[in-house]
Amino acid sequence: MKKVVLPAKQKIAARSKNEKSNSSLVFILSLICAAFAFLIYSNTLNHEYAFDDFPTIYGNRITMQGFAGIPTLLHTAFWYGLDGRNDWLYRPLSMVMFATEWGIAPNKPAFSHWMNVLWYAITAFVLFKFLANLFAGKNILLPFAVTMLWIAHPIHTEVIANIKSRDEIMSFLFGILCLNCVLNYSKNLNVKDIALACIFFFLALMSKESAVTLLAVVPLMLFIFTETPLKKNITTSALILIPAVAYIILRGMILTSQLNLGEPIPLIDNSLVGANHDFNLEKGTAFYILGKYILLLFMPITMSSDYSFNAIPLVGLNNPQAISALLFYAGIGIYGLIRLPKKDPIAFGLLFYTITMSVVANVLFLTRSTMADRFLYMPSLGFAIVVVLLLGKLFKINFNDKTDFASWNNVVNYNKAFTYTLSVILIMGSFKTMARNADWKNDTTIFAADVKNAPGSSRLRFLYANHMLQDVKQNKVTPDQFETNYNIAIEQFSKCIEIHPDYYESYFGLGDVYVQKKQMDKAMYYYKAIVKQMPNLAMAQNNLGNMYFKIQQFDSAISALNKAVKLMPDYTDAYNNLGSSYFGKGDFDNAIKAYKKAIELSPTYTDAWKNLGSCYGTQKKFDLSIQAFQKAAELDPNSEEIKRYLDVTYKLKTEAGQ
Repeated sequence: MKKVVLPAKQKIAARSKNEKSNSSLVFILSLICAAFAFLIYSNTLNHEYAFDDFPTIYGNRITMQGFAGIPTLLHTAFWYGLDGRNDWLYRPLSMVMFATEWGIAPNKPAFSHWMNVLWYAITAFVLFKFLANLFAGKNILLPFAVTMLWIAHPIHTEVIANIKSRDEIMSFLFGILCLNCVLNYSKNLNVKDIALACIFFFLALMSKESAVTLLAVVPLMLFIFTETPLKKNITTSALILIPAVAYIILRGMILTSQLNLGEPIPLIDNSLVGANHDFNLEKGTAFYILGKYILLLFMPITMSSDYSFNAIPLVGLNNPQAISALLFYAGIGIYGLIRLPKKDPIAFGLLFYTITMSVVANVLFLTRSTMADRFLYMPSLGFAIVVVLLLGKLFKINFNDKTDFASWNNVVNYNKAFTYTLSVILIMGSFKTMARNADWKNDTTIFAADVKNAPGSSRLRFLYANHMLQDVKQNKVTPDQFETNYNIAIEQFSKCIEIHPDYYESYFGLGDVYVQKKQMDKAMYYYKAIVKQMPNLAMAQNNLGNMYFKIQQFDSAISALNKAVKLMPDYTDAYNNLGSSYFGKGDFDNAIKAYKKAIELSPTYTDAWKNLGSCYGTQKKFDLSIQAFQKAAELDPNSEEIKRYLDVTYKLKTEAGQ
């Protein structure tokens, strides 16, 4: 048969029609990805605050100022609103978002959960568009399958279901936008694209500093997926350094310490600290953990919100899992480098995973976390790319065959065996994701689930116990639930001590439980136990003194509290408690001195002003008493107790004829 040759105009028209059809399909597939992302996290929309939402949102004094707190958040550290320390982490973008959401809907976690899910859906939309651009010369099935696999992976549940992890969401989203703009710039050399890339990269860093790994991804991407000359690649990659340098300078100007080098990493944060710089144990455990990450990517069955001491044991380089992981990572690194000159997309996926994991791997340096599910959020994209490409090889799909699909049906029917296999993976991932989402409902559900998932984590034991105790103290449960909460708290505090005997907060917790239960002898046992074990811990002396105060043994209280302020001269709580102990003994002059010292150290210490007012009132120094109560009222204008004290003092002053 003679081949029909179309006239030039018809060729152009046909090409234009195909481009419009492909563009329309890309948009439809982007919407499908976004809708899928929203759907599998829809069961988190009415969740409550949980886990790290306390230090970043509802327990953060700056965030809770709403819009008024935004200027402070921009020039302070990530945890500043919780602990007042201006060091270590600078991630203002997510904090500004939380303050904005609090300003719009104060103490309404559902609103922020909606935002998390919406941002995830937007990420899915953007990710597919980027991958369609990255794999522009290939079958559209490739970027679609990669995006859907990435969306459905259950390892992302911590990021989306826990509001605090907005930093991960925004860092990845802006990172992908940056890569897409760099890709566009490599094709058209439009200055606007590289300018946008720099802006997006800066925003990614302002969300979370781990986005810095994209500095290595950019030249890798340009080399594998474009024909950019080496010199132009270097120039383009250097331009992306500009926002990185700007961020580092800004971070250095704001934080008192960028890396928190002056303070050792606590064992509770990272189990590898327990290796005491033993190379064999430290690196063996690091690779053991890297092996666990790979297992989680392939089999995300048991996940946890916390893997701190001693959820993961220390092992040497002779451990079978550590050896296997070391060989595996060496293998993918070697394969990636060997296949790099071939511009192999599998090599890109492997190297993308390795590069983005590098800053949390505890191999090059120790971080402040042993392990975390959220650390796989960005690296899992490399995993998804590799898996889809390998499935393509298995089912003999030629992804280089750039078929022009006319509709969604053409995509799913292109290779039915591949579609069925991918569908099974997506369905299983979706069900697991939605099941894990339920664990993130609130603190009670996540702690109850994860003490089973990571039974060796002393921090999880403590958090679960403390949460159950606080629910009683804050009247968040009915009286008939008190005993259940107490029993859980006692069990979990005790197991925490069993795992980590130096976790002194659990001793305090047990003492507090028994105070609530009115079993003062048992409470005193735990307060004395920690003082005996750690006599130079000011907090232990303070809590023991406070316990003596409660049972009205004022001399013993004063002795313990004096030790506390000697150990920590700026311990405001201890001075306030010391004042109360002197007050209880009837030594008002020393009580006033202690209260004044607390106020000197912390002029906004409402409780100390209130106690000072009470002390002056007892001495019938009503003017001084009124002044102290008025100051307390300024600091806490909503306190009915302070208003009542003021009214009583005015009345007593009138009756005394003063």
